[in-house]
Amino acid sequence: MTRLASDHAHRVVGLYGDPTVSWSILLEAELGTAAPEPEKLRARLAAAGREYPHLGAVPAVELADDLPAVRHRFASAPYARADPLVRVAVAGPTLLVAAHHGALDGLGLLALLGILLDVPVSSAARGIGVRTGGKSFAVSALQRLAEALFAPPGRIVPDRGHEAAGDVFAARHEPRLRLGAAGSVAAAVRATERWNRAHGARTARVVAALGASWRSGAAPEPVHDSAFFRLRLGPGADVAAVLRAQAPEPDFPARSSRLARLGTRLLASRLGSTFLVSNLGVVSAGDAVRSLAFYPAASGRSGVAFGVATIGGTTTVTVRARGKDFDAAAADRLLDEFRDAVRDEDAGAGRRAPGDLPHQ
Repeated sequence: MTRLASDHAHRVVGLYGDPTVSWSILLEAELGTAAPEPEKLRARLAAAGREYPHLGAVPAVELADDLPAVRHRFASAPYARADPLVRVAVAGPTLLVAAHHGALDGLGLLALLGILLDVPVSSAARGIGVRTGGKSFAVSALQRLAEALFAPPGRIVPDRGHEAAGDVFAARHEPRLRLGAAGSVAAAVRATERWNRAHGARTARVVAALGASWRSGAAPEPVHDSAFFRLRLGPGADVAAVLRAQAPEPDFPARSSRLARLGTRLLASRLGSTFLVSNLGVVSAGDAVRSLAFYPAASGRSGVAFGVATIGGTTTVTVRARGKDFDAAAADRLLDEFRDAVRDEDAGAGRRAPGDLPHQ
């Protein structure tokens, strides 16, 4: 079952999956109390694996002295065939949980966090429900190929003093913000425009990737059940309106040809999107968790992903960026732009009527 679980996780990423990245997503929970002992965490992982065999082999639980180093390794190390698809470490008051995105999505990570802590965890994210009328995979693939060849999505201008392996990370805690999926994307667009302008470049052909869930977060399970949107956003676009009218990308075929995989690898630098955004919504976990930092997978043209999660009175915004294009200092500066744009969006939400507040 372990081998089948890993094969399934890699297939879920699909034909569009950038072969140069690990597809590891991460959740860092700053706990309100001491973390459970590693033996207890591993026992809970084993019980979850029996109920949800797609999680694969039960991993060891690490005790970490250097959280940034473990974060980097959990994010960057490939998930080899038959390897565990979940990674867990305890670093003082922080519980770090990572998983292959083909096994778990963001809400799935939240569900696994609840299992590990043995507390109910939920999110106010409503999910997208049933949407129909999208394109077939074949049509979408042809359109993506033409886009990559003739008009690739714009990118966030790289900025690095030196090239590094893997990804770089940055996080900021803010007082609780009113920010849904559309507001998060709008903030990322604004941050991209400001960043590129400061680097002497204009921002054209913005294609925002958005991870969303088909289901609500009221009672999440440790599964992958997410939808993926590609939003083409012209200057001044109403992100909420575009999102309401947009169908999610079609599911990937069960198999892909060798030629298709080669084409994906050759065009990896031109495929994808300008950035990815994922907002876990307002999360409830009792008093067990003080803050949550969510790092979605960074791929595509820019290799940049923006994450948002809110729990209690704290919203945490994050940037994860490809190390060959951004160094740690650049990721910090890019996050400053995103944080400022998020604050602007929150201020705008406060001026809207309650029924107009964006939501995921």
